[in-house]
Amino acid sequence: MNQLVNDAPPGNSILIVSPHLDDAVLSCWTVIAGEGNVTVATVFTAGPKVGITTPWDRDSGVDSAERMAQRRDEDAAALALAGRVPLHLGALERQYGGGRVPPDVLAPLIREATTVLAPAGTATIQKNTEHRVVRDAVRRLRPDCWLYADQPYSGFAQAVRLPWRLRAAHAVRRSRSIFEPFPVRLSDEEQEWKAAAIRCYAGELGKLEWIFGPITQRGRLEYELFWIPRGSGSVAPPFCSPGRSE
Repeated sequence: MNQLVNDAPPGNSILIVSPHLDDAVLSCWTVIAGEGNVTVATVFTAGPKVGITTPWDRDSGVDSAERMAQRRDEDAAALALAGRVPLHLGALERQYGGGRVPPDVLAPLIREATTVLAPAGTATIQKNTEHRVVRDAVRRLRPDCWLYADQPYSGFAQAVRLPWRLRAAHAVRRSRSIFEPFPVRLSDEEQEWKAAAIRCYAGELGKLEWIFGPITQRGRLEYELFWIPRGSGSVAPPFCSPGRSE
């Protein structure tokens, strides 16, 4: 794989679009904790009416409206470890009767960003359909967006295949993939930093680890994986410096 050199101009802005209130930290910590003007915009951040409690939230001891308020606070604490402030877009996720992405909210943010990162919708363990909904919404607005491997759904693997729908689109065009994979290896220090951020999501971590196994243990967080659009003119995020990729 070719090494990428970060030649981002002054004022370069990077927008990470995160479906839920932990996805960006789990999947893109090297970007969040890197240099540059980085914004994490999370789509599904609103709660239902007071008094409603979904099965996923039942173990929290509070109703889903209060649980979502707690999750927003957890997200703010996690991003604060990297000196970032969250941007919560206020959509309802499917379990609360939503699951749709408001384009009028996304469009201005995406239009103003130099580089946009969206979830690829990848999964080797269990799929989350809302990630693909967000991916498609972003790609309609910014076909040149970068993609990131969804964690922990992709097992923090160094290499993961893109979803079949993206691969099929390339086959129809009879061309090689328009996306080039770019795995990033985290140092021990970066893994510990990322693990500390993940632990901020205390109300969700236990449930995620019940499904996906231990997440913050040493070595589990060694890789993050991105896909770069070929020939798009997108500016490489700051982590793309010589010698960084594997």
